[in-house]
Amino acid sequence: MQYKTFMLPASANEQSEEALNIFLRTQRVISVRTEFVSGVSPCWCVLVEYVHGQEPLSSKSANKIDYMKVLPPDEFAVFSKLRELRKELAAKDSVPPFVVYTDEQLAAIVKAKPVTIEQLVAVQGVGHAKAEKYGEATLKTIVENAPPKSVSPGDDKKSSSSAETLF
Repeated sequence: MQYKTFMLPASANEQSEEALNIFLRTQRVISVRTEFVSGVSPCWCVLVEYVHGQEPLSSKSANKIDYMKVLPPDEFAVFSKLRELRKELAAKDSVPPFVVYTDEQLAAIVKAKPVTIEQLVAVQGVGHAKAEKYGEATLKTIVENAPPKSVSPGDDKKSSSSAETLF
């Protein structure tokens, strides 16, 4: 562990502030302590405790997945509808949307294309409680927004439920 101190004059000194900001962005910071020092040259003293030689911890936004790029257009359309549903369900239950489903869970649901509660429960992160509470609305949204399945000659002889033919 290492320490670095910065002295920022009380009168605006953008150059000193920028040096501190650059340092904070480029180091793995453990803690920051500030103290105002009055006197002939009043300033803010900033003590930064950091780990030398390690990358800074990345922000959550740097690790976000752009599902528009990851999912094919037809799956992204269903994903978007499921996000709208999630927002409605979260508002109804007065909880944040990620409590209903995370984006990762929604993407997995879209990929799995469940048509039954049992299939929905099989998606990682969707347990029996979530499936019982949100499953019916989720499955309905999937069925209503699924792209039509292309039918090949001879497919009409196969027996399947109407929900399964949507995928």
